[in-house]
Amino acid sequence: MRRTLLSATLVLGALAACESSDPSPVVAPLPDGVVLHLDQSRTERMGREVFIRVENGTRQRLAVEELSLTSPRLPTTTRTGDETVEPGYEGDLELDLPTGRCGTAIDASVTLRYRLGDGPVTTSTAPADDAYGSVALLADRDCAASTLTAAADVSVGAPRVVGRDRASVLRLPVTLTPTGRTTGTRFAGFESTVLFRQTAASPADVSVPLDAGSPVTTQVLSVVPSRCDPHALAEDKVGTLFGVRVQGTELGDDAAYYLPLTREQRSAFFDFFATHCGLSRP
Repeated sequence: MRRTLLSATLVLGALAACESSDPSPVVAPLPDGVVLHLDQSRTERMGREVFIRVENGTRQRLAVEELSLTSPRLPTTTRTGDETVEPGYEGDLELDLPTGRCGTAIDASVTLRYRLGDGPVTTSTAPADDAYGSVALLADRDCAASTLTAAADVSVGAPRVVGRDRASVLRLPVTLTPTGRTTGTRFAGFESTVLFRQTAASPADVSVPLDAGSPVTTQVLSVVPSRCDPHALAEDKVGTLFGVRVQGTELGDDAAYYLPLTREQRSAFFDFFATHCGLSRP
């Protein structure tokens, strides 16, 4: 009798274990009405965070358990964690991207593991458009940065203010020391920002070779405020993202990356804006 009860208990336990385990996900096309987009928030331009926008145009809730982003320009990146998108709504699922590669199109695709309504766990792979080109731009910046830093060691000096009040100019020396490891790379100038414009003395359109045997060069970024608007200063998120233009064989005509600045250097730019314009720092 005891042996019979024990056997029954083992059988019931095995059946319960089988019923509780998740079945393999169904592989199917993405449901009609579900659309995927890539983008990066303007407030995140200094970082690596992007998001995949999931538009749920179906009549059932979409419960996302996991997603993976793949692209020839980016290492495959995976995010886990439940995210529910109600019918007729959209959800933004954030990802921190590793450094991108040189290349052309992003051609991104996303693999979703999800449940639609009370349906089974399903896996679908579909393209995700980079509608505003922000993720491609991030990969392009990575390419420009890796190209320039392979060709030259970049050293950013201390900001210095010359002059007083509205006649003052902030100057920032950037020294480029060729490494001799590559050929064909050139420094092509700095770019202005929404807060600061370059003066005539600033190298905005140049072509400085950084090949083996090229001399060490110091390029001085010289800027003044674009406008003395206290609201622009208070609300700024990207005002110190100065583009460094780079020319090279794998780069497009407008390839650039953000000049690497420390917190203290960025603060010096904001202080200069305030004193130049006669404003108080927010």
